[in-house]
Amino acid sequence: MRSQIEGLANLIGNSYKNFNISINPLFRNLPVELIPASKFTYSNINEIKIQEKTILISCGKKSVKASILLKKRFKDLIFNIHIQDPKTKHKLFNLIICPEHDKLNKLNSISTLLALHNIKYNLIKRKKNTINFIIGGSNKYFKFRKDTQEKVLNEIIHLSKLYDINVIPSRRTPTSLIQILKKINSNKIKTFDDIFNPSKYGDLLSEGLFQIVTWDSISMISEAICSKANTFIFNFEDKNCPTRYQRFYKSIIDKNLAKFYTRDLKSFDISLDDYNEKLKTKILNKIKSHLWFKTYAP
Repeated sequence: MRSQIEGLANLIGNSYKNFNISINPLFRNLPVELIPASKFTYSNINEIKIQEKTILISCGKKSVKASILLKKRFKDLIFNIHIQDPKTKHKLFNLIICPEHDKLNKLNSISTLLALHNIKYNLIKRKKNTINFIIGGSNKYFKFRKDTQEKVLNEIIHLSKLYDINVIPSRRTPTSLIQILKKINSNKIKTFDDIFNPSKYGDLLSEGLFQIVTWDSISMISEAICSKANTFIFNFEDKNCPTRYQRFYKSIIDKNLAKFYTRDLKSFDISLDDYNEKLKTKILNKIKSHLWFKTYAP
């Protein structure tokens, strides 16, 4: 969530301040519609003081009602933007940035094809014979079973016969799989299990001639595509794949931004040159069309 917030902040402005809202335990596990937009819901919301025009960006369930509360409290000093569907009254936000595959069509919403992120790339680091294999893990849709782990492991070993492989696990990747990867006696396979710094992660993604990404994470796929390297989606447990994920895969493949993984890796041309600029223009136009914010200059 922080990556998405910082990605949007960097896209539309030159500086920002992070504030981690703390929701009281009583409300933490409630569905968003039952969380009250009240100062009693949050232990630290009174620390936020707004005295000038401010763009407030929120993301995630626990910040939905905090954004609404601050908007009520500071009124027109705030232009509040929520990333992802807030699943509450949409009109309480000036702008909602939502993934295209979620099909949220509101007057105050903008759809994005790729997930927002704060990863920065350094493409001079690109290596001609290096593949990044980016591994997710279990979530509410995918179990990442033993057979899935074996499938991932077999492909990494196979690819290492032709390429140098950077294996990049996520926080959800099974520890047992990471341990097996680390024990492989090959100077062609390097496993990185501590790449949670956006700068280090960006440098590593920049090395890859190709990115292979397990399909359980739309964010990871988006980050790989934004590196401008050829990205291949590694599918597994197909029966569990939700419809909105399938819509995302279809969109990026139709736009030639990625392909499904096969062992016959062939390079293809992609273009992202105007994607971020168009998105930035859409968002700034929404902000500037708001009467109170029309003179805002980031």
